[in-house]
Amino acid sequence: MALAGLGHYPSVADAHDLLARIRADQGDDAAAIAAWHAALECDPAHVGARKGLAFVAFRARDFTTAERQLELAAMHAPHDATVMVALDRVRSVQPGAVAEDVPRLTDPASGLLLYDMQGMRLAGGVGDDGDETLADAVAAEGAGLTREAARLTRLLGLGRTRHFLVETADARIAMIPVADDAALLLHRGAAIPIGRLLALAGRAAQAADEWLERMR
Repeated sequence: MALAGLGHYPSVADAHDLLARIRADQGDDAAAIAAWHAALECDPAHVGARKGLAFVAFRARDFTTAERQLELAAMHAPHDATVMVALDRVRSVQPGAVAEDVPRLTDPASGLLLYDMQGMRLAGGVGDDGDETLADAVAAEGAGLTREAARLTRLLGLGRTRHFLVETADARIAMIPVADDAALLLHRGAAIPIGRLLALAGRAAQAADEWLERMR
C-alpha cells in the first residue's frame, strides 16, 4: 500500500517516511536509509526522516552520524522533547562522554524546587543565594498555578497535565506534576532549548518521585 501510494504521490515526504519505517521494521536498513533520504529531498526539514536516519545509525553504533542527524532534527523542531531525549541518549553512550547530571534536589541553588499542592516547599530552591523566603513564596505561587493548569486542562478535556512552560526574556521555566500531590519547578537561562529543558525536567521529576517515596 505504501509503494502504491508513492506511485501516485512521489513528492510527499510523509509517504517516503512511512515506507522507510516499514523497511526499518523489516531489518532492511539500506532501503530504509534510501527512503528517508528521498523524504528529505521532498522536505529538507522533515524531522521524522532525521530521527529515522539517527535510529539506524545508532543501531549500527555509528554514534557520530546519529548525533548529527538529531542535531539537524533539533534545529527544525527545538520544542520536540523526544529529539532532545534521543540526543542526550546518543551523547551519553559515546566513548568519553559524560552524561548531563540532574542537579541535586536538596541543593537550594540547583534551580530545582519541589513543592506540594498546599504550597509547601519540600526541597530545593530558586536562587544561587539559597533565599528560603523567596523559595517559599515561589512554592506557594507555583502550587496555585499548578492547580489552575490542571483544572483548565480538565475543563477543556485535554487529559492529565504533563508539563507547562513559562518563558521570559531572561529565563525558561518548566513545571511538572510529581506523583499526585506535588510538583517540580525547574528554571534555566533563556538560551536553553525548550526540548533540552523538558528532557532535564523529566529526569529531575523522576528523581523527585523517588525522593518522595523515600521520605514517606
